[in-house]
Amino acid sequence: MTTIERAEARTQQEIAVTIVDTDVHPLPVSVDVLKSYAPPEWVDKIWPTGNAVGPVPHFYDTPDSFKTSSLRMDAAPPGGGVAGSDPDFAAQQLLIDAGVSIASLEPMCDAQLPQAEHVLKSTYNDWLADVWLGKHNEHGRWRGSISVSAQTPEQAAREVERWAGHPYMSQVLMTPQTRGIPFGNPHFDPLYEAASRNGLPVATHLMGQTPFELIPLYPVGNPAHWHDFFASWPLLYVSHLMSLVFDGAFDRHPELRVVFIEGGFTWAMPVMSRMDRIWEARRGDLPHVRRRPSDYVREHVRFTTQPLEDADTVQFREYLEMMDLGDCLMFSTDYPHWSYDSPTYAINRFPPDQRERIMRGNATALYGLPSTVKALPGERPATDDVIS
Repeated sequence: MTTIERAEARTQQEIAVTIVDTDVHPLPVSVDVLKSYAPPEWVDKIWPTGNAVGPVPHFYDTPDSFKTSSLRMDAAPPGGGVAGSDPDFAAQQLLIDAGVSIASLEPMCDAQLPQAEHVLKSTYNDWLADVWLGKHNEHGRWRGSISVSAQTPEQAAREVERWAGHPYMSQVLMTPQTRGIPFGNPHFDPLYEAASRNGLPVATHLMGQTPFELIPLYPVGNPAHWHDFFASWPLLYVSHLMSLVFDGAFDRHPELRVVFIEGGFTWAMPVMSRMDRIWEARRGDLPHVRRRPSDYVREHVRFTTQPLEDADTVQFREYLEMMDLGDCLMFSTDYPHWSYDSPTYAINRFPPDQRERIMRGNATALYGLPSTVKALPGERPATDDVIS
């Protein structure tokens, strides 16, 4: 079906936004497709050997590649290719079948060498804007992320400026593997200034091509397996969160908003409480931290919900009510990965009075999303009782 035929097939009916998914991972159909968006002088440097991206083999201990083995088997497009590579099939599964109104796209790419990473992410931005946000976004329900390199904040700032006016680019995305530089360090100020000035949140998500020296290190050394690494993911976010507050990033950039993606959130309240206690006892050491750390977090930080804890639903709701983080949480599925949390599973795990904010309200406010979207063929308009 051509782009014009697809556009004509779309119904013009507007339906209410009920669910916003803040963590979806698109993939190019092939490396050759991605290469077609890269600067010609870089094609042979980054592909096909990948030496400029990651010369150290990935530590994921399965016979399959990371990208293949981390994906849902049923998300592979019927026309061929890996899961997440067909925008229209993803729309069928996620927007129609799962009932998601708007989905935020986070391509996963990183590199070892600074300039290579900048070029790689710039290439992904061109591809994402053309394919997912352009040719396959007549409905306007895909929202993109401006991928930038944390290693080169000045170039990252220029990349933000390059895409800031795009109608469907809704945030900046960088990896948290920052070679020992925590997020509150002034190293990132050029990036934060550009993002804040353009009203774009800065999101962070671990990337899938991570070689040994870029993974979060334990005090006792490298994790032995991928599942050790995956389970310890929140430890990296804890360090960055404390740095953002204690190192004054939010005081230097009052409009900065940061999103921690796919690291869970049940760890946030204990960390906030501990930061408050430290601040109260040692305020003389932190004259630039003018408010309680938890106040900074509530105003400036958002967490996505996936992966949800596999705990008793009633007890989990009670814990969330005690945490009182309903204004800081945004629903996410992690589509098309095996750790996918479906909306129907997630909704019932949130306290009733927090569901609307978590499932749509907080993301709508943060990203400036519309209250209605175009319905797709075969999609039934949702009602407010979906999240009540």
